[in-house]
Amino acid sequence: MKLLRFYSLIPNDKPEWLLRLQMDISQRYSFQAMEDTKEDWERLKADVDAWILELHHLRGMKVRSNIESALVIDNGKTVLHIRRNNKVVQIYYLQ
Repeated sequence: MKLLRFYSLIPNDKPEWLLRLQMDISQRYSFQAMEDTKEDWERLKADVDAWILELHHLRGMKVRSNIESALVIDNGKTVLHIRRNNKVVQIYYLQ
C-alpha cells in the first residue's frame, strides 16, 4: 500500500481550478492508501474526470482551457497526468 503524491509543473501562480483539484483529491486520498493496480488508477482517473466535469458548473469559476486527465506508464510505473490545453500541468504518482 502506497500513498498518493503529486508533482506540479506550475510551482507558483496556479490557476484556481488546479488548487481546488489538489485540495479535493488530497482530502479524498490522504487517509487511504492505494495499491498500484489498474482498478485503483481507474478509480482515481474517474474521480478526477468527474471533478473536471463538475468544474464547468461551479459558480464563479470561468475555465477557458481544455482540461483532461490521462493514465500514462512512465518508466514502468503508472502515473496520472492532468493536462491543460494538451500540456501536462500536474502528475499524480504513488510513493
